[in-house]
Amino acid sequence: MAFDVDLYLYMSWKDPTLNHSQKGYFLINDKNILNQIWLPDLYFANARTAYFHEVTVPNFNMFIDKEGRVSYGTRVTLNVACNLNLKNYPLDQQQCLIKIISYAHVKPEMNTTWFREKPIRYNPEIGLPEFRIGSIKHDYCNGTFMYTLTDTSHRIGEFSCLLGIIQLERSIGYHLVQSYIPTGLIVVISWVSFWIDRRAVPARVSLSFTTLLTLSTQGNGLRYALPPVSYAKAIDYWYGVCMLFIFGVLLEFALVNSYMRRANKYNQLAQHYKWNSPQTVIPTEVDSDNDEAYTRYHPASCLSQPQLIYKAMYFSRRALAVDQISRLAFPGVFVCFNFIYWYYYLNAM
Repeated sequence: MAFDVDLYLYMSWKDPTLNHSQKGYFLINDKNILNQIWLPDLYFANARTAYFHEVTVPNFNMFIDKEGRVSYGTRVTLNVACNLNLKNYPLDQQQCLIKIISYAHVKPEMNTTWFREKPIRYNPEIGLPEFRIGSIKHDYCNGTFMYTLTDTSHRIGEFSCLLGIIQLERSIGYHLVQSYIPTGLIVVISWVSFWIDRRAVPARVSLSFTTLLTLSTQGNGLRYALPPVSYAKAIDYWYGVCMLFIFGVLLEFALVNSYMRRANKYNQLAQHYKWNSPQTVIPTEVDSDNDEAYTRYHPASCLSQPQLIYKAMYFSRRALAVDQISRLAFPGVFVCFNFIYWYYYLNAM
């Protein structure tokens, strides 16, 4: 990720060669004169691009007091690289850094430090569409680096490095409206299947598959908007669990349908028993692909009509019991998951 920063950079140093006897300060805003004065060779180490502003004139000023103390300010726009950790996305915080370091001078030659009082200030009226600025801090990133490299030798020196730390907190309002609430409602809609008649196979199957495909489409749209990473994000866990709940609805219906098929078979046998002799045939335990055609019968000890009706009612009641348990179990488990999910990630923020 990269972000743009428009900043006013102020530097101060003492140059004895610029001593003068005039009262107050000299103001320099002519670029030709500026080019003849020594300037610190600071650069932004993690900036991809940077440029000075020159509309309508070069945006800089320089004040020099009689003791040769220089105050130099200029306006710079940076495009800075920022490494993101998306494990908690979109309930995450990001930390972006701006590194300022001398290009050629080691620490004994030029020691760079922050101003003592409020070295970093920002305009609180400036807002970001997706993030909120939590804090802006300053620190040092002094380190030892190699420089003046040749084919056969190099030098190692310690450089002064200034570190600006921007703490960003992602606003979750957009993701609540666009991701969490819609997918949660899709899961809730899939539970309507538990109240649909157990014999309405097309209605229950179509509802489950429709919610499953809708959730998949919603998740794909979000993934396309994010950079590919090699680890799971918080939103991935959410979508994964929602997918499991809808898949669980499908499995629940498969179990209910299995019980209802057995109930229908015993009910049809009871009707067959009613119109035929007591010597009847009953199906084997191998279910047929066609519920209305029994291709594998064998004579067996006769089951009375009440026994057949009892078995039909037994499996029908088991199917009803599965639906009744699911009406409570699925919402209860989903509420528990929400509590654990939001408690963990909101505390992580």
